[in-house]
Amino acid sequence: MQWLADGKQMREIDRRAIEDFGVPGQNLMEAAVAFAARIAADLSPRGPVAVVTGAGNNGGDGWGIARHLAARSYQVKVVTGADPDDLQGDAAIQYMIYDSLGLAWEKYQGPGQLADCALIVDALLGTGMKGEPRGTAAEIIAAINSSPGAVLAVDIPSGLPAEFALPAGPVVQATATATFGLAKAGLYTPAGRKAAGRVFVDPIGLPVSLLQGTDLVLNDGPHAAKGLSQRQLDSHKGNFGHGLLAAGSRGMSGAAMLAGTAALRSGIGLLTIACPDEIQPMMAAQVWEALTLPLPSSAQGEFSPEAAAQVPLGKFNAAAIGPGCRVCPGTRALAGRLLKSDLPLAIDADALNVLAPGIPRREPPTIVSPHPGEMARLLACTVQEVLADPLGTCRRAARAWGCVVILKGSTTCISDPAGKAVLNITGTPGLATGGSGDILTGLILGLLAQNTEPFAAACAASWLLGTASELAAQETGSAAQLPRDVLAALPGAVNLLYKQSSREYFGKEKI
Repeated sequence: MQWLADGKQMREIDRRAIEDFGVPGQNLMEAAVAFAARIAADLSPRGPVAVVTGAGNNGGDGWGIARHLAARSYQVKVVTGADPDDLQGDAAIQYMIYDSLGLAWEKYQGPGQLADCALIVDALLGTGMKGEPRGTAAEIIAAINSSPGAVLAVDIPSGLPAEFALPAGPVVQATATATFGLAKAGLYTPAGRKAAGRVFVDPIGLPVSLLQGTDLVLNDGPHAAKGLSQRQLDSHKGNFGHGLLAAGSRGMSGAAMLAGTAALRSGIGLLTIACPDEIQPMMAAQVWEALTLPLPSSAQGEFSPEAAAQVPLGKFNAAAIGPGCRVCPGTRALAGRLLKSDLPLAIDADALNVLAPGIPRREPPTIVSPHPGEMARLLACTVQEVLADPLGTCRRAARAWGCVVILKGSTTCISDPAGKAVLNITGTPGLATGGSGDILTGLILGLLAQNTEPFAAACAASWLLGTASELAAQETGSAAQLPRDVLAALPGAVNLLYKQSSREYFGKEKI
């Protein structure tokens, strides 16, 4: 499991390692610089290397990295934005060792010092940085970004918050990042993913018991695979649940088709699509494997308010509502009845909008999956406020509503009511089109119907959607990608996830 930390958490981990476990701080720093120097060497710089250092422990790392690179016979110099005499503790020791060897260093004077470098190691600002880089720090960040050479960020690109938050100012744009202990949450914000390049993580000798339990995890394959069901040779459709999808309206039948097909691809045993009666023939003709339940429709081709009473809820193991429903009295009535039921429930799209502001608390498992605009309506705030703190917003909503919340985005945030959270980074820009969220809703429904725990279902569904988009992009690219391309790639994504699971598949531990 890939636990993530912010700056405060990482400093507490370091403190406990030193004070409670007796690990010398200089040992930790030396392990960090040796690891970062290996990553720098792996970037194969063919020419001069500049290590840019600042005033804190991140700067101390830089002096040590430069020493290790010099020992590997690289042409290296330190360019420092701080007075070495101001360094303290472990950072001062690293400087003194470097200086005692007579290795090259100079004060930062201007961008020309970095212009001819094949590699720049960014050890300017670390995880303790607050606010916007200013003065010399801002000038150095601009100089690094204007240099043609590769860039290795030490622990985190300078200017990027360690927390899952927007940067306040300029950020170093790195080729790769060597981070220590745990990867920092800020590396996985949209800005962080652009800035960090490829991320390498090393525990640097910290006690393993400290490198867990931060309440934030990266949703990699092994983590997402916890949401899969066992599939034995003697399985039958009754083992994998019967789901109800309430979806569609005149002009928006495609949303129901996408969600329904995704639910079927999740491995569900049976699916019934409840839809306005005027589009039922289309549903039956297009989604062959699903049952259909035609419900009374209004003159506008939406669910009528009378539709809610005609759904036999006792037949189903889970339900979902929202794709293509429209904001109307019928959607409101049907959502209200499902909320009062005992069924695990997924809510998306206009089913969220008819409930705004807020989601009523209920005892059975519930998953809501708003995009930032829907989240803003649910919380009666602005989209800008949601985007300023997406992880915090997701956690607050989950706590307030007592359910699992998926806040969709290029980095998707998932939280349970207790604040346990996951960041999902699978996907491509091809998902930035109408219909992608409908596929996610269908996947969630399918997993809930298979009796998957809701938080695990949210994680698995998010990973599958993103990975299917990545697989589809190998053929379509992202600009031309359609949701139907993602649907076509879902079997490959499901198969990949089973390969990363300990769940049995056809009686074997692995495929």
